[in-house]
Amino acid sequence: MENILTREQWLSSLVAELRPVFQSIGHPLPDRIRVTCGFPSKAARSDKARRIGEHWSPKASDDQTHEILISPVIDDPIEASAVLVHELAHAATDGDGHKGRFPRVVTALHLEGKPSATTAGDKFRAEFGALIDSLGAYPHARLNVSGRKVQSTRLLKACCPACGYTVRVTQKWAQQGLPVCPTDGSTFVI
Repeated sequence: MENILTREQWLSSLVAELRPVFQSIGHPLPDRIRVTCGFPSKAARSDKARRIGEHWSPKASDDQTHEILISPVIDDPIEASAVLVHELAHAATDGDGHKGRFPRVVTALHLEGKPSATTAGDKFRAEFGALIDSLGAYPHARLNVSGRKVQSTRLLKACCPACGYTVRVTQKWAQQGLPVCPTDGSTFVI
C-alpha cells in the first residue's frame, strides 16, 4: 500500500478497496465520490443525537459528485470504516434514504442495527478488519467537542416604556440598575 498521509487519502483508499465488494453484492458504487473528514450539516455537536456521517447526493454538488462526510469525533479506524460503508451504501442506492434497497445493502455489508444507525459488529470486523489494517493507522485524532465552551453571556433587551428606545445590556449590569432613556428620562424595562 502506498504511503497514506492524510485522512482523506486513507478514506479514499478505502473507497477504492470497497468498490469490488459493492459490485459483488449487485450495488456498484458510482464513479464520482469525494470523501472528507468534517462535521455533518445537522446535529454535529449534540451528545444525544450526534450525526457521525453524511452522504450528499450528486444533485447537491456543482460537479455532480457524491459527497461523504465522516465526523472528526471518530478516530477508531473500524468505526470510521463502518460509517464510511454506511454512507457509501447511500451512494450506491441514491434516493432510497434508509428504506428500499438500502437496508439490504447494509445488511449484506455486515453492518448491524437499524438502518438509520448502523454499527460495526463482529461480522464486519471479521470481513473487513484485514483490509482496514492494510491501510495503516487512520491518520486522525479525535476532535473533542463536548468540552467546548458555550457562550454564557447573552444580552438582554431593555426598552424605554414611553418612547420604545432600545438598548442591550448584560444581566450583571441590569441587576446593578437599568439605564435611563436619553430622550425622555424614563427608566428602561427588560
